[in-house]
Amino acid sequence: MSSYAEKSGRQPDFRLSYKRLPAQQRLFQHMRSNVSWAADDDPTRQWSIWPEFESPNREPIGEGVEPCEHGTATMWVLFDEPDYRSQLRQWLRTGQEGFFMAGSEKIAHFTVLELLCREADAQANASVKHL
Repeated sequence: MSSYAEKSGRQPDFRLSYKRLPAQQRLFQHMRSNVSWAADDDPTRQWSIWPEFESPNREPIGEGVEPCEHGTATMWVLFDEPDYRSQLRQWLRTGQEGFFMAGSEKIAHFTVLELLCREADAQANASVKHL
């Protein structure tokens, strides 16, 4: 299977570090887990943002290769709609913590390391507007 960059023709939205939690669902490349933010007081709210797990060299790991118990992943916002992204940006920032979800099960904990491409540009533009 091709990487999300090859399939979509765009770059990822952010990078995170993750650590697997004891869970029934396993991690695997191109899984379609949702994201829940740790600071969100609504435990039912989830976001459609898919991980692409990386090797230590920051290359996407291959299909069928099980991700390490902890490592990094690039993240891909599934819905590229202005309202969706605007709401997401209330949560998306460096240092923000969250979880990969399989239904209501938390399967990995993560911390946002860096915003990339469009999300980095949006944060920079928001900072300029506040000056």
